Amino acid sequence: MDEMPVLVYLEDYMNIEKYISENLYLESGYLNMELILSTPYPFIFLPAARGTGKTYGALSYYLKNDKKMMLLRRRQNEADLQLSHDSSSFLEPAEDAGIEYWIQKQKRTGLLYKEGSEDWCAFIAALATFATVRGAFNFANVTDIFFDEFIAETHVQKIKNEGMALANLYESVNRNRELKGQKPVKLCCAANSVNMANDTFMYFGIVTDAEEMMQAGQEVRVIGNKLLILPQHSPISARKAKTALYEAVNQEFSDMAINNKFILNDFSYVGRRNLKDYQLLFKAGDLYFYQHKADKTYYVCQTAGTTKNSYASGYAGLEKLRRDKHRWPAYYLDGKISFDNYLSIALFEKYFDLS
Repeated sequence: MDEMPVLVYLEDYMNIEKYISENLYLESGYLNMELILSTPYPFIFLPAARGTGKTYGALSYYLKNDKKMMLLRRRQNEADLQLSHDSSSFLEPAEDAGIEYWIQKQKRTGLLYKEGSEDWCAFIAALATFATVRGAFNFANVTDIFFDEFIAETHVQKIKNEGMALANLYESVNRNRELKGQKPVKLCCAANSVNMANDTFMYFGIVTDAEEMMQAGQEVRVIGNKLLILPQHSPISARKAKTALYEAVNQEFSDMAINNKFILNDFSYVGRRNLKDYQLLFKAGDLYFYQHKADKTYYVCQTAGTTKNSYASGYAGLEKLRRDKHRWPAYYLDGKISFDNYLSIALFEKYFDLS
């Protein structure tokens, strides 16, 4: 992979989204991870097609710039692979940069050292077991967290309330450094585009942004202090489409691995409706449940209405919702419900424990 260019400081540019978009890919076609990770945003989300250079480029950036970073994986078995020199994601970028390293294994975690240095440069851990080890390590010097494969693929067991678990981990690492005038820890979450309604997107409130970007073909969006990047014009993906595997596999796999589509999300249920044709039945959490006045189909959206029939989004409220409205999952599976956007679908599936 080619050398990543030195970043021009982005705050000098009036339109940062435009600048990132124009420089999103290196001449080689791979993602410009140095640019992405050098942006001033503490939260970066990067669902991208396979083999586009997100992990390689990120770890190269951390190694070359002497960052003290945390490599985070979801489950302990995934982290264990990173604790072995020969199966670590650091292996290829380190070899290409001429860097020798060794890993000191600890209980469920590990520290990566560059050869000849007495100070560690990477802490390796799993989100699922982080709570059991956080008190045994000082994270004061950690500047970056890289959460690799943050969107669980279909064969991977998810963690309950992953978004909250990630926020708790970030708080443990970041602590009160901003109150002391220090910069916040930078969190970059990278993965393949499998599920737009993943718990991290939902917890950080960017499901609707991702949906709008996919529909518009937009690759870069700034949302407050969050940077969302959805590469949709990758030169590497275009080349990979002509290789043996992608000429052999089905379209669904190609859509995820090459075309960067969220393959677990069915948008056929999405379409805005005129509420004048509907009557409000009840509210649950952030969702309002309507029934068509004529054909008895249903519409679930986030457009508020007035109703006394309401369910809270806490544990007790949702248990009561599932008990009282137990027919609604069947309405959904039978295609009788339409939604205003994909976030409403994601919330519906969460409320009825379908995700």
